Amino acid sequence: MIPFTRRFKLAIAVFPFLLLLSIIMIFLRSNPLYDRNTIAKRVVSDGFVDLSENRQGINQLKGDWEFVWKEFVSERSYTDPTWGRFPGSWRDAGIKEHFGWGTYVLRVSGLDPDLRYAFSIGQTISACRIVINEELVVSLGVPGTTRETEIPGWGSVLAYFKPASDGSADIAVQISNYHDRYGGTNASLYLGEAGVMFRMQDRQKMTEIFIFAILGVMALFFWALYFFRKKDVHFSWFAAICAIVAFRTLCYDSFLLLDLFPGLSWQAFFRLGYATFPLAMIFYIGFLKSMYPGLLNRFFLVLFTIPHAGFLAIITFLPVLVPAFILPFMQVFGLATVVYGFVVIVRAVLVRDESALWLAAGFSFAIITFFYDIFVAMWILSGISLTPIGMSLCLFCIAIMVIEQYSSSFRKTRELSAQLHATNCSLRRFVPAEFLSFLHKASLSEVLPGDCVDVEMAVLSADIRAFTTIAENMTPAEVFAFLNEYLELVAPVIRRNGGFIAKYEGDGFTALFPSGAEAALHAGVQVQAAIARRNREHPDKPYLTVGIGIDNGPLALGAIGVVHRMDGTVISSCVKGAAHFESTTKLFHSKILISEAVYSALSDPSGWQARPVDRVEIGDRVSFLFEVYSTEPDDIRELKWKTQDDLEHAVFSWFSGQHDEARVFLARVLSVFPDDPVAKYYETRLS
Repeated sequence: MIPFTRRFKLAIAVFPFLLLLSIIMIFLRSNPLYDRNTIAKRVVSDGFVDLSENRQGINQLKGDWEFVWKEFVSERSYTDPTWGRFPGSWRDAGIKEHFGWGTYVLRVSGLDPDLRYAFSIGQTISACRIVINEELVVSLGVPGTTRETEIPGWGSVLAYFKPASDGSADIAVQISNYHDRYGGTNASLYLGEAGVMFRMQDRQKMTEIFIFAILGVMALFFWALYFFRKKDVHFSWFAAICAIVAFRTLCYDSFLLLDLFPGLSWQAFFRLGYATFPLAMIFYIGFLKSMYPGLLNRFFLVLFTIPHAGFLAIITFLPVLVPAFILPFMQVFGLATVVYGFVVIVRAVLVRDESALWLAAGFSFAIITFFYDIFVAMWILSGISLTPIGMSLCLFCIAIMVIEQYSSSFRKTRELSAQLHATNCSLRRFVPAEFLSFLHKASLSEVLPGDCVDVEMAVLSADIRAFTTIAENMTPAEVFAFLNEYLELVAPVIRRNGGFIAKYEGDGFTALFPSGAEAALHAGVQVQAAIARRNREHPDKPYLTVGIGIDNGPLALGAIGVVHRMDGTVISSCVKGAAHFESTTKLFHSKILISEAVYSALSDPSGWQARPVDRVEIGDRVSFLFEVYSTEPDDIRELKWKTQDDLEHAVFSWFSGQHDEARVFLARVLSVFPDDPVAKYYETRLS
């Protein structure tokens, strides 16, 4: 039997999750609401809308309805009308009062008198009646003129009707609010042929039920993982997030919880739905704290947890009006909580935590949909809840993360990491001889912790691209042979140019050049030339690509540690800068990036093929970043040379805030060199 490769095993493991996502997409695609040939957006103007262009489809209605304050009417008044945006709150009609009653009225024309239609309305605060052609069709609760006469009710209903013989219909939404912060609706309004509308509602409910099932099953799955591996507390927190978002799916949009428990009181339903928000925030912070305890300190843990816990207590014990009025402030605080949490994840990505990329990808979906839902809840937008869909996509990414963590195919990688770590530990026992000369010591026995010297040098940082991918296809012995071959190729180049390797870092290294920037740049160019020659002469070997960053400036060179165990180290923003530039080569697909300090220190900068590509902050320094492209293939080098002046103008215009001018120069660059990564990067930023 042919053994599975790691990628094939991963694909097999991921297949069930892809299948679940595919089913969700099928549900969404089968919903007429997402069919461009069926759905049409119609703007209501002055309480009137014509639907003659889409008689048999679905029409999304949004605009200015006639609004009659403190009256329940069933048709348009036509005398001194007031207009209010619907969906929206009655504040849009100029009503400042939180409590009261009124009627939104719409005249619809262009309908087919032989067809049956349906009008869809979702959550309305706090109660409403739908009257069409002066006939009561459906109610959500019982609207009233006082708090005592109003019976609040939430739901998502279809109001079926037949238009008049002339194809018109008068729709009156009689609404009252005495139990929430203001009256109106933030749910989208739809009107269409009855069969299509029923299918839309049915598919919407099926989608929500399926998403609830996925999230619920995944909650049980992650709790089971935690049960068998108690040290992974973050699985328990993530299971709680899945469970609460799954429950929230039942509380809004189609209000499936009311279908399951039709006798549930409005107050209990209100509290249950509201409680999902602070609980999700608390579980989110708990998850991040358990996942990255070193990145989320106690102060921020308390800062973001206590207000949500307090809001949960208010929802549970105080009258419903209190949390209703506090909710907008907590929604803004919730946005801040989510943003801070994502910053923590990004910080984890920057420190190269192995799980952070999957988390960043997954929570990106969840956070985007969460922001959308918050804007809907704040009445900035109208629409359905998307957080459950975002969480489903997030689950997919988290599931891959878990699969990778538990996959037996990672044993080889862990063994390789352990061996590389052991090798690095051994290498750190040795201090380059150049350290001794700069410290004015004759032997290592004379060096003590704390010995140091201030010097000015150039720093070169190099790293193999896609090393993990290369190593996955090798045995540990082959990996070490590959690394040694690479170092044997580049180390002599460093020495020939007067430099020395100060530190090996797995597949990368940091080299110092006492003779300055020119020597470091010569070394970088020669390293790239040697690698290109090796790739040409040995096409049977793994293709080798290296990114190089070079910085120049003052640094402190010395020894740290204790008497029994010391290590040579370099402390300088230049070391950080060179490493940052090396990493940035990935962004611009560059081979060598140098700082402005290096460029200025060259005896003849114009003699090098270099162009500015970025401006960066390193510590308290702001420096332009230059790409040295003299080692590129002839055709690429020629294109970069032809477009260098225009690219320089584009980059300088961008950073001076002259974006229109930058667009002009970028267009010139791309007309000559359409695949220029730098120009495309700035074009994307300007779009």
